[in-house]
Amino acid sequence: MNRFLRLFDRFQWKSKVRKLEVSREGYWYLISTVALGVFALAIGNNVVYLIESFLLAGLILSGVLSEKVISSVKVDFARDQARAGSRLEDWVILENTTKFSRYCIEIGEWKDGKFYSIAYVPFLKANSQVRVKVEQTLPTRGVYSWDGFAIATSFPFGFARKMKIVRKPGERIVWPEVRSERKGHEEELISHRGSRLSLLERVDGEIRPYVDGEDARHILANQSLRGVGPMVRNQKPSLMEPEVILDLRRVESGALEEEIVRAAARFYQQDQGDLILLTEKGKRTYSGRRQALNTLAMVPRSDSTSFIAYKRGGA
Repeated sequence: MNRFLRLFDRFQWKSKVRKLEVSREGYWYLISTVALGVFALAIGNNVVYLIESFLLAGLILSGVLSEKVISSVKVDFARDQARAGSRLEDWVILENTTKFSRYCIEIGEWKDGKFYSIAYVPFLKANSQVRVKVEQTLPTRGVYSWDGFAIATSFPFGFARKMKIVRKPGERIVWPEVRSERKGHEEELISHRGSRLSLLERVDGEIRPYVDGEDARHILANQSLRGVGPMVRNQKPSLMEPEVILDLRRVESGALEEEIVRAAARFYQQDQGDLILLTEKGKRTYSGRRQALNTLAMVPRSDSTSFIAYKRGGA
């Protein structure tokens, strides 16, 4: 009795981590099998019984082989930073832990009770490992979450897709869309968002003759007294870090996403800079690319109550 209960518990557990999606061809195969079985019982012909046996054996073989495929493959993920509207730079790492090759392996996300395919491997050698690029694009910025991942296969006959579900939830921040600024629009963005000043920075070890009209305070006395005329240290232009200002109290709901994309464009162009975010709660400054883009990604969307609160707190 105890052994029966253990087997029943194992069956219940497997039913929670195994799913089966029958294909159109699979439905026709099942209908044909059932119809032929009824016909065989009606006429009692041994040849028909034999054909029915072959059909049933095909179903059993398909179930056994597909279970071996999804049970013997280990999966890991190498995730990079996600950007809205751009294909992910993620990788799926598959490892075959058996002495037999595996075929038709599909990896997907498990979210809201559904399977979303992100990678496919037609063939995996015995005792080998392979890296596959993820085929997925996340359309919107913000927090993207999932309930787990699944290993699936339609091997060997394509009657159904059998899935092994690994309920390992997670989430990631999706940065705003990457968009290049239009030519001639960059200075407009600078003046609209903040200030950027060009300074001159001295280059150590480099000197040159003084040019009339330059600042005489830069003349090097020691070098000039050697009889070669006034000399100054060479200088190069230095660009101060940009300052991007986003006032959520004044942004119209329909223009919010466009403003966020424009603000994010500056931080995609260079690593340094400050994001100044103005809300009803006050002013906050975020320094550096990662902190600024994470903040822009998490700004409440125009259809959320948080954004309405910002609007009410504005002028």
